[in-house]
Amino acid sequence: MINFRSVCLFCVFFLGTSNALATDNSPKTLRVFGAAYQEEMQPLLDDFSMRNPNIEIEYQWMSSEVLDNYIREQKEPQPDITISSVMHLQIGLVNDGYSLEHRREIKSGESYPPALPEWSQWRDELFGFSFEPAVIAFNSSFIEGKQVPTNRIELLSFIRRHSDELMGQIGLYDIRTVGIGYLFWSFERQQARNYGQFLELFNSHNARTFGSSRAMLDALSRGEISMAYNILGSYARSWQKLNDNVTITTMKDYTPVIIRTALINKTTENELEAKRFIDYLLSSSGQWVMAEQTNMPSIRSDINIVNSASYMREQYAEELKPMPLDVRLLVFTDKSKRQIVTTEWENALKNYD
Repeated sequence: MINFRSVCLFCVFFLGTSNALATDNSPKTLRVFGAAYQEEMQPLLDDFSMRNPNIEIEYQWMSSEVLDNYIREQKEPQPDITISSVMHLQIGLVNDGYSLEHRREIKSGESYPPALPEWSQWRDELFGFSFEPAVIAFNSSFIEGKQVPTNRIELLSFIRRHSDELMGQIGLYDIRTVGIGYLFWSFERQQARNYGQFLELFNSHNARTFGSSRAMLDALSRGEISMAYNILGSYARSWQKLNDNVTITTMKDYTPVIIRTALINKTTENELEAKRFIDYLLSSSGQWVMAEQTNMPSIRSDINIVNSASYMREQYAEELKPMPLDVRLLVFTDKSKRQIVTTEWENALKNYD
């Protein structure tokens, strides 16, 4: 005779085990918060999801400054991964203990995977995955028939020569609220000898300020402004594909380059999945998707097509000025330093929006 109590216990055990297995096999949700527009990231998110069907990606866009404050204030829900082009804010998060270390697999005797430049990561906690120059963008209707400037001396002369047409027609990032704008401006302040001349011309031409790349590019394509200064090239090229009224040029004497980075949030409850996402971003597969399907240039040295760091460093070695992904950027996080830069900027641009 079958023992009824044993059958009941078996059923309870079986159902409990089944539920546990179902829970173990259920998809994990990986929160990725980024200052990169979702349409730029979507090909990467889709490819990662296809390769990892048990991981659901929840992507949320935030501006770089809002994202940095969100992490520091430990608001809920916290992301598993943080992505931003604003290098000094990411360096600051790592330096202040908000990130998790991830030592990627390497071969014996190698300091870092050979296809990934050593300068593209910091402390095994911050990982660069794209190499993005700043560009000058013009409204195509405005620039038609004019000689496009190719360096900053020519650009200064160009603004003076077309002074009347450019009055109120030059667009800038608002460095008080746009992290990438502050980073570009501060770095150029250190590097460019004619920095003061640009400040003077921007002031005298009633330069307009914008709170995002998208807002500035929208104004440019509509003809509300004629020139966008030091805008992130990846966004400008994406906009150019959708709007034939945008012309892009780089400055051959000096082109600042940022490295877009990702870090694993120290509070993550999905450490393995987060590390898998970082590995994917840096993998040959992920980098090829980025190089071929987005406007963010690949950082791997074994990818050499137009949309890659290798190609740009070969073709434009003299003009590119990459920002260092290291402790030197912490100077830009210093509050007193920031106050000096923004006050100087505000005083010079007395006619800003």
